[in-house]
Amino acid sequence: MTLRLTWKRVLLGLATLLLGGMLVGWSGVINIGASGGHWAVTEWFLHWVMRNSVRTHALGIAAPPLDDPALLHRGAGHYATGCAPCHGAPGERQNPIVQASLPPPPDFGRALDAWTPEQLFRIVQHGVRYSGMPAWVEPGRHDEIWAMVAFLQALPRMEAERYRDLAFGAAAGRQPGSGVAGGESLAAPLQDMLADCARCHGVDGRGRENEAFPILAGQSEAYLHDTLRAFSEGRRRSGMMQPPAARADEAALRALAAHFAAQAPAVPATAAPSREAAPGLLAEGGRIAREGLPAEGVPACLSCHGAAALARNPAWPRLDGQHAAYLENQLRLWRQAAPRGGGPHGPVMETIGRRLPAEAARAVSAWFAARAPGSP
Repeated sequence: MTLRLTWKRVLLGLATLLLGGMLVGWSGVINIGASGGHWAVTEWFLHWVMRNSVRTHALGIAAPPLDDPALLHRGAGHYATGCAPCHGAPGERQNPIVQASLPPPPDFGRALDAWTPEQLFRIVQHGVRYSGMPAWVEPGRHDEIWAMVAFLQALPRMEAERYRDLAFGAAAGRQPGSGVAGGESLAAPLQDMLADCARCHGVDGRGRENEAFPILAGQSEAYLHDTLRAFSEGRRRSGMMQPPAARADEAALRALAAHFAAQAPAVPATAAPSREAAPGLLAEGGRIAREGLPAEGVPACLSCHGAAALARNPAWPRLDGQHAAYLENQLRLWRQAAPRGGGPHGPVMETIGRRLPAEAARAVSAWFAARAPGSP
């Protein structure tokens, strides 16, 4: 008997398969529980597909230099709270709850698969579908994602003591949320939040031993509160700052802003050497800060960030003594506009950032970094 294949029979067969699949799904006989695990062939196939997908989508990515020590500090600070509960860390076991998920996340405290930096960037940026691996909160913040990649590359060879130092700094013996000395003016729940902030910014707001984190000490309470609210509401975008800010209510945001505003600012250790190392660059930065770039439509920086301007409007940030690398990166993000966002004055800086050439941004960042806080 010969069965002729016609379009009608093909469509009928496809409809039968579709209906059969719908009936199986409707019946509920498929076990979607995570306790049973995958068949070995299913687990192999899913992992094979994932690795091939990551490899293909990472082809157009080029890694920047990742040997800056500040990148390790930034990555470690976020890893401790955002990644370690699922993936473990040197000297820290995975949370037993996540080990019962399907698929269970790999334990980075023991080993890390041989991914290239570009492939790690792709995974951190976009996450992994059908697993518990989320995408980065703000995929456009490449600077943050590369910091995570730099840290992940160093993680397999990292001793537990080194990890704790990178992740917790002066509070290396404490876990996040255990409280930090110096926050006695805050109520007990807010001490926990201050401990989270202090791991990166220091309880005194002066940051860590390198330029990994911005200096908060000496900023006005109004500016700090506006910035924290912008992070909390998602108007200023950051995969590192949005999650902790979103956990805080309005009272906590105000208390944290008041705490760091009350801390005495200090001149960064890099300020004096930079003044001697590049006098031409600093002279150009000072000229731009005082006069702007009229031809490009860039106003004088001191018209908003100088001492007199800050006395009139404390909602603007103080730039004197801030890390040059941080300032330059913020100006770079302003040029990109979309990935950064900002507080109520964000649109002003987006316009200026687009008009300010990269070399001018480097010069003016170095000039502000070399100034003592409160300079006229």
